[in-house]
Amino acid sequence: MRKPLAITLLGVLWLMTGAASWMQFQTVPADGSEGMTVTGLYRLPEGQGPFPAVIMVPDCDGISPHERQWGEKLAEAGYAVHLLDSLFTRNQETGCGDVPAFDQRDDVRGSLAKLLTLPEIDPERIYVMGWQDGADIALAMASEAPHGMAGAVVFYPSCTAEPVLQRPTLFVAPDQYNGAALCDAYMRREHSAGAVTIQRIAPYGVGAGFDCESCSDGYLGGPGGYNQPALELVEGALFEQMARLIGEPAE
Repeated sequence: MRKPLAITLLGVLWLMTGAASWMQFQTVPADGSEGMTVTGLYRLPEGQGPFPAVIMVPDCDGISPHERQWGEKLAEAGYAVHLLDSLFTRNQETGCGDVPAFDQRDDVRGSLAKLLTLPEIDPERIYVMGWQDGADIALAMASEAPHGMAGAVVFYPSCTAEPVLQRPTLFVAPDQYNGAALCDAYMRREHSAGAVTIQRIAPYGVGAGFDCESCSDGYLGGPGGYNQPALELVEGALFEQMARLIGEPAE
């Protein structure tokens, strides 16, 4: 995604609501080595907890107005939100292309471990939600199935790795993005395997970035762009489908 210049202003506005703050946490590398301190925007909904929670994994270019707006919608729907900033403390402007590599799964594990310590969070209803590269990370986590992760929600993933899913997964997979055919075959295979619940929301005639109003100059996922009717269709179905996704608590 190409981030617009409005990101800084929108970030300030999101924090000025008083409902969001930066929450630091330690990464959890899979090899058991020492983690590092990273951060993410943490926001609670109104009302009494414990709340279901969503760990939000942005695309490879980091937090943008796109994910922040989804964070607001999730909070309005009653979810606690931890929007990961994997780039800032690593002093990287982007995670796209030929840049120093890091394993973003370490950050997701760390966020999950942090959320499980918080009394306001329902430990049986923590989702990992990602967009494009972040969606591929969410799929990898649904295969790894760490303790406390109840399900994944993925917006237009590439589906190139095709991990064997061990957690219920909801795909938001429009029919016109570059990974549509590969993801369709992958979803059918995982559904046929029957190990976990597989659900799909499939907006028609749009591509990656259909939900990104600020992406006026294109999105890495291919042809398409912002489409308000498709976004409204997905918004109308997403939270209902998320509530249905988890039939059993995470192990």
